[in-house]
Amino acid sequence: MAKPKNTFERVRVAVGVSLLLFGLSALSPTVAQEGIEHLDLAYYEGEGFSDQKHRLDLVVPDGQPIRATMLWIHGGAWAFGDRKDDLELARAFAREGVAVAAMSYRLSRGDWRGEQFPSTGVQHPEHIKDVARAFAWLHNNGSQYGLDVSRLFVGGFSAGGHLSALLAMDDQYLAAHGLTPANIRGALPVAGGYDLDDYYLAIEEGLGKDVAIGHVLGVFGPRDGLADASPMTYLQRASVPMLVLTEGQTIEYTRVFDNAVAESEKSDLIRFSYYEEETHASLLGTLSQQGSPARDEMIEFILSQD
Repeated sequence: MAKPKNTFERVRVAVGVSLLLFGLSALSPTVAQEGIEHLDLAYYEGEGFSDQKHRLDLVVPDGQPIRATMLWIHGGAWAFGDRKDDLELARAFAREGVAVAAMSYRLSRGDWRGEQFPSTGVQHPEHIKDVARAFAWLHNNGSQYGLDVSRLFVGGFSAGGHLSALLAMDDQYLAAHGLTPANIRGALPVAGGYDLDDYYLAIEEGLGKDVAIGHVLGVFGPRDGLADASPMTYLQRASVPMLVLTEGQTIEYTRVFDNAVAESEKSDLIRFSYYEEETHASLLGTLSQQGSPARDEMIEFILSQD
């Protein structure tokens, strides 16, 4: 497969501009206009429990039927970010009848970005193990919050887009909880990376080998393991309906996936939507705003999966 063009531009966005906010919002249970908020729910309390990261914020529509539920995974290069960054996004979906569980997960080292960032952290597959734990928690406990656990979706932005696609396409992580991809009604990855060796090469060319090693291999370990962590590796056995959205700055990552889907004759299962006028940051921002075409398309996809 030909290497994507405009490598430096997509790397600059993916590694620089696209890193999500690091601040945390105030923590307190509340009933908002958009819905009922159940904050800081622990989805895992076993060995290695992180009091900060093994939690999710569940926003449930109030005063209207709950049409579906989406587990949402934040972005931040697998090394930054938190569920609190996407609380407004969760509220926006809840206004339209879709409950959202915005989750945190354990993060990788971030010192490749600067000495002020953590020099330690987890590596793959710990992030995706946390995602599977959160999904299993929703499946097993969602009915207590009025959720229809037969209508569970998974989505995420940037690094979260990668993780949402991987959960839907590599069945081993759900299998650890007695679940299968059939328990996912649909997946909605946004502006993610789907071929991690391609991602490594882009980082190496655009920002240098040291950053590629510190960032990509810092997250995923030795380069020969990148294929195992790539959603595209599992394309032939994909079974979960998927809507993949992207924007103009990291568009080539999605085109690699789009081309592979076309070649595999999976186009009826996995479809793509391009918002080329948006930047990496602005597409995420629109998902929380009134009158968002991208959010409308995501909700339409969710409601179409009967």
